[in-house]
Amino acid sequence: MKAQFKKTEFYYPRVSYFKKDSSLTEIYLDSIKNYGELIKTTVQIACAGKSPLLKFSTDSTEFNLIVYKECTNRMDIVDYHLSNVISIQKDSIIVNDEIEMGFDSLQPILRNHILNPNQEFNYSKSVDKALIFYYQDSLVSAKKIKYQLIKITKAFNELNRQNGDSLPLKIKLSEHPYIRILSPPPSDEEGK
Repeated sequence: MKAQFKKTEFYYPRVSYFKKDSSLTEIYLDSIKNYGELIKTTVQIACAGKSPLLKFSTDSTEFNLIVYKECTNRMDIVDYHLSNVISIQKDSIIVNDEIEMGFDSLQPILRNHILNPNQEFNYSKSVDKALIFYYQDSLVSAKKIKYQLIKITKAFNELNRQNGDSLPLKIKLSEHPYIRILSPPPSDEEGK
């Protein structure tokens, strides 16, 4: 007889969110074809007044991630303070218009973004305000999304373990890539 193996389960942003939220609608990442389909599905859930719960797993771990998504039909206006947000798109992590790093820099950037131990201007003002915008091109496969989300959650789990399992992981799925706002070049008059 084979012994039963129970997978380890993780809940994001925090397990307490699952106890009080009965409006969760599950999305199994393995049933989604690509990022475009994931966005469409999460928008439909949000427009129905529910919260999308993204579920994915490895052989030993179950991940349960409540993703933030607004209903695009409602035209809600949400203004996030830029230092409270980092963006992950393609294989890059964008901190702001001037700081962009490779996905392999995830661990130190998450630490700075969520904890901000040195109170740096470029990172979140508090643990509870730290937010990750996640964006991919619409045709990026669910397999690549799953790979990246597992890397993000594992890096977060290590950080969370080191900090008494008290940190939230908040991810918002974005329909649009990060838009850089560059300063205009100095005018000829300023150079004189």
